[in-house]
Amino acid sequence: MNTCRLLKLAVLSLSALLPALWAAPAMAGPEAELVARYPAKSIASVKQADTALDEVKPMREQIERLYLDEQAACYERFLVSSCLAEVKDKRRKSMQAVRRIEVEAKAFLRKDKADERDRAVAERQARAADGSRTIPISGTARDDSDGDNAANGSRAAEGKPGTP
Repeated sequence: MNTCRLLKLAVLSLSALLPALWAAPAMAGPEAELVARYPAKSIASVKQADTALDEVKPMREQIERLYLDEQAACYERFLVSSCLAEVKDKRRKSMQAVRRIEVEAKAFLRKDKADERDRAVAERQARAADGSRTIPISGTARDDSDGDNAANGSRAAEGKPGTP
């Protein structure tokens, strides 16, 4: 009879606990606001990516401070190792969420730079196809703007300072 009573008590307490667990937010740490502001695949501009990266660094520092505080509090408890494991897991999950935002922002910036390079190359190729003069890439071609300096070494002949 005592076992039946304990079983009923366990079922009642579990039924009261389950709705609270379902209603709990997925992330309750300091990173929850940042994750809500930057959901997956929401970074769509360079300004937004830069802002996200600027917000990630202080968030990482805040998570680390919180981790150290909670870790110190664990040493005052009886079950230290389980408390440390919980705190470490909480830190890992928080850092993982912040890392996702950082990776997405950096990926967007890399893609933007690659697109800009592709546009510059396409523009340069279009100018070359038109036959208009392009800016030379190599340094020697740039130095030889009048056409005869590099060919006959006229810098030394002209007596310009700094040349052998």
